[in-house]
Amino acid sequence: DEIRHIVGDRIFSTFWPDRLYQHDGEDPEANVYIGKTAEGEEVTLHKRATESDLVVYVNLTLVPMDGGHKSMSTGLASYRGIRAHHNVKTLLASRSYMNPPDSALHHSCVRQGQLIEDTVRVFHIETTVNNHAFPAIANFMQKRETDWTAQDQAMFLGMKQLTDLAPPAFKRNVFHAMRAPYGLTGVNAGQVDAVHEKTLESVRNQIAVRVEGQTDIVTIGVPYLGPYNVNAPMNPVLVVCMGLGYLFNFYRNKPVLRKGGVAILTHPCRYEFDAVQHPSYIDFYDEVLADTTAPAEIEAKYELRFAEDPWFRQLYRKSHAYHGAHPFYAWYWAAHAMEHAGDIIIVGGDREVVHRLGFKCATTLEDAFEMAEQTVGRHPSVTHLRMPPILLADVE
Repeated sequence: DEIRHIVGDRIFSTFWPDRLYQHDGEDPEANVYIGKTAEGEEVTLHKRATESDLVVYVNLTLVPMDGGHKSMSTGLASYRGIRAHHNVKTLLASRSYMNPPDSALHHSCVRQGQLIEDTVRVFHIETTVNNHAFPAIANFMQKRETDWTAQDQAMFLGMKQLTDLAPPAFKRNVFHAMRAPYGLTGVNAGQVDAVHEKTLESVRNQIAVRVEGQTDIVTIGVPYLGPYNVNAPMNPVLVVCMGLGYLFNFYRNKPVLRKGGVAILTHPCRYEFDAVQHPSYIDFYDEVLADTTAPAEIEAKYELRFAEDPWFRQLYRKSHAYHGAHPFYAWYWAAHAMEHAGDIIIVGGDREVVHRLGFKCATTLEDAFEMAEQTVGRHPSVTHLRMPPILLADVE
């Protein structure tokens, strides 16, 4: 359904599944080994791409982490190639993922991408869009509350009354049914480096926000939707990935939160998983996090077993499941934030679930501030990261 929505009924009906299909990173017949970079990173690529005279790669770059060499080195790779940079060491050395010059993840993808460019002719088409994340009925959610009109306030009150009464599944279906009316801000095409430089300029012009100095406490409202839970609940592991992986890392120069400060997230954080999309996430939560929450220990002890598990591999290839290693990478994504913060508190979450994640739980934001006093004192500075729309904090 997602592919049909993207390409339209005519193209989908004409070409699916013979000439229009998804990349299968676990198909032994469809993935080929390209070689190693000077740093020893293995590179794999879809066989069809290596056999083609020309590959045209079309990309939507929402955030500075995406696009460029990462498109091919991650998007058409296998676990063997992706594990070269989706690991704890690389992610801890990325400050941040959203600022390519300071990202070890980005540097690794560039090295792999340069090897791919030497092997395959690739024509890159990268697009950028504006911040128009919500349709008219919910447009107030991307405005500052101080900018709300009387109509916005009425829409908010009506929606709040509805969501207060509705069960979680109904609310999720309503919000996931919304389509963002993004407007195009740029299209650049040609050689990867030249194209991506212009793409990054367009993205930064759209989302960069100047922030004066760091803060003792950062508050983050984790939204209902992220890259990995389309039409599915945001399970507890994805809450961590979204809040501490993505949102925390939307900065340049230095984090919004000072070293040793307190990160406060708000989310219901229920034990709620989509068994079709996230089967490996369930086992990761039940088995791995019950043993340890330390990213490096998790990586050494469990990752390979999940990645090579035949049942997870089968569900990834023949059903709609994420790869067996996917929850590990979602957890590693938060490694920098977990190392940087002196304390992490989740407001409104299920207490047992939050403790399984290794964090503290608070009932209200006021309770969270009181708990944070133990780490940052009685008169801390507080900064709220309000997303959506997406922002990139340029911290001075």
